[in-house]
Amino acid sequence: MCRIVAVLAMVAMVVMPAKVRADAVLEFSAKGAAKAVAEVQSMTVKDGRILVRGSGGSRHLDYLFDRWVQTVTVIDHRKHTVSVIDEAQVDRLNQQASAVQPLAQGLAEQVAKLSPAERKKWQELLGESISLDKIAQAVEPPAAITLAPAGRDKEVSGMRCKPMRIMQGAEAMAELCLADHAAIRIPDSDYATIRALLALYERLARRSQRVAKQFGVVIPVIAVKDMAGVPIELRDLSREGSGSVALRRVVTAPVPPEMIELPAGYASEPFALWQ
Repeated sequence: MCRIVAVLAMVAMVVMPAKVRADAVLEFSAKGAAKAVAEVQSMTVKDGRILVRGSGGSRHLDYLFDRWVQTVTVIDHRKHTVSVIDEAQVDRLNQQASAVQPLAQGLAEQVAKLSPAERKKWQELLGESISLDKIAQAVEPPAAITLAPAGRDKEVSGMRCKPMRIMQGAEAMAELCLADHAAIRIPDSDYATIRALLALYERLARRSQRVAKQFGVVIPVIAVKDMAGVPIELRDLSREGSGSVALRRVVTAPVPPEMIELPAGYASEPFALWQ
């Protein structure tokens, strides 16, 4: 889930006003639930590609989105490997996970039968990394994911945006602030790249949602057609997290092509489930 959540976070960090038609190197503030001080991270957008360095708090991991081939590549600088995520890869992972679905379903049914006292005891033994509540919810039909207005327009880094909440039934999962094309003032090609990333996330999330729920993981599926703009701020409102990402500043200048290419000499390896 962290990987997919990171893809969404890439979108939330990619836009700032651009006065010239140059490449953009962006800085954003990212704050995790366990860190009181925000980290400054960088992103580059160029020629239909978006490169995020150290996304998700992992300094050794980069993510490269390619609009033209519709893939996200995970670059692991510690292992010197690259792993491609696309629709075919997610389908393959779903097939692998389906083999253990009956086991996960049976576990969810047993957890749902525990008394409150028994569940508390087991939760203390397992720790916070495994949520029995999430596992028990796997037997329930998923609540619909919707976007709902969350107050008046505001400004993020000098850009006006519209706050929206991602709702699962009556529960708020995250809050976005959406800026339209006119507000962000970036080239049409860059705006199209951002929308392409959103569309890819939607397709990957739809393919992953059913299997992920069997393991207690909720992946929000957001219809791109319902998003009037692109996110420039994201806050996690779930019980497990309270992280956020927000635009900080942008530098517009030509970026050498080699800065947004895959590293030479890195080995290719399949993307693994829960890697």
